[in-house]
Amino acid sequence: MNNYKSLKKQLKFCIKTMNDSSSLFVVDSNKDFTRKRKHLFGSTLFNVLLLESGSLKDEMFKLFGYKLDTPTASSFVQARSKIRPDAFHTLFNMFNERTQKIKLHKGYRLLAVDGSVLPISSAIKDTKTTFYKANNSNKPFSAYHLNTSYDLLECTYDDIVLQGNAVMNENGAFNEIADRYDGPKAIFIADRGYESINSFVKVGMKNHKNHKYFIRVKDIHSRTSVLRSFGPFPDAEFDMHVRRTLTTKQTNEIKAHPEIYKFDPKNQRFDFFDGSPYFDFECRVARFKISEDTYESVITNLDESEFNIQDIKELYHLRWEIETSYRELKYHLDLNTLHSKKRMFIEQEIYAKLVLYNFCSRVSNNIKIKEKDRKYEYQLNYVRAFHIIRNYLKEKGGKNPPDIESLIAKEILPIRPNRQNERKVKAKSPVSFNYRYD
Repeated sequence: MNNYKSLKKQLKFCIKTMNDSSSLFVVDSNKDFTRKRKHLFGSTLFNVLLLESGSLKDEMFKLFGYKLDTPTASSFVQARSKIRPDAFHTLFNMFNERTQKIKLHKGYRLLAVDGSVLPISSAIKDTKTTFYKANNSNKPFSAYHLNTSYDLLECTYDDIVLQGNAVMNENGAFNEIADRYDGPKAIFIADRGYESINSFVKVGMKNHKNHKYFIRVKDIHSRTSVLRSFGPFPDAEFDMHVRRTLTTKQTNEIKAHPEIYKFDPKNQRFDFFDGSPYFDFECRVARFKISEDTYESVITNLDESEFNIQDIKELYHLRWEIETSYRELKYHLDLNTLHSKKRMFIEQEIYAKLVLYNFCSRVSNNIKIKEKDRKYEYQLNYVRAFHIIRNYLKEKGGKNPPDIESLIAKEILPIRPNRQNERKVKAKSPVSFNYRYD
């Protein structure tokens, strides 16, 4: 059995398992999906996974083969409204448990933690997703903030914390991801915004499994950098250990010795004082050049005997893969083109796209490109691969291509190194496509 068929079998098994206990995942367990209709619990779950960027009517035609008895968009919306969003989160976790392949780097899983803003329609306003911009109090902005941990070696999402943008808390999301993690020892790699001493200690102490953290922080010249409490540092490359005693006290002795003590205010979360006002904290701070006049700074508990400064740079470079995955998720799998203004349906689609991403990634990353004498190295065309996989998932009656991996392997693109485009930063807004909404 090829990898695509095996993964499809596992996905179907997960959906069937949930279908057999569907009362756990519906809004009203006494009546929802208790009668046999065109849209059953399992089929509705599966069809939400496969939505593309077209209108709901077009999507119904694609899903049901353009047949005369294709159900209406309205009936599909009614079926969706019976399923709680956490059903899709359960499907995400169940599919991962059954298909995940643990890959290690120097004995560690590499889990990148990062977030991405998903703008949504402000036609419906609520306190979780909607806020008013400071420069224009009459203009609401609504969005979700998607926090994930991403396995950099398997190229799949490992965990999700979904927050409304009005109440987003990246530190809290990082803590939640670290608390829930129950796998082999790992290195949690995160970007600016996720740094907090509470998170550093939490990862290092988690079940005493020797988990590690590697967090990019604001550079030493930033007034809001966490490094200001650990300095002074030389304005050059360095790699050193820092020790501080964290305390909730503000005595004259503590104020006079900032090189020994760091005051921890009560409005900042720290879970480890354990009845004492003192906690000894140690970390490794590394600063290195990424261009002629630009430095990056990181805080970590990685041991120099395992990870020297060159290894640190490689981990920093690897972290960019989660940024690439968000681009693929939003544009290749159409997360940017949602089919509803209702928060419940939006959450369904976010979790569903992450399930589909992991399915497609596990198929694609198992495919080997034939080596040939070419000018460039080649990689898969992941846009085409995702479209091919989603198309064949829609096939009814067990119809599959004879070898979907070979079909995908023909779709390749050259890797042209050292090509750079200036990043274009602009305000984000929801994709306007009103006839797609239900």
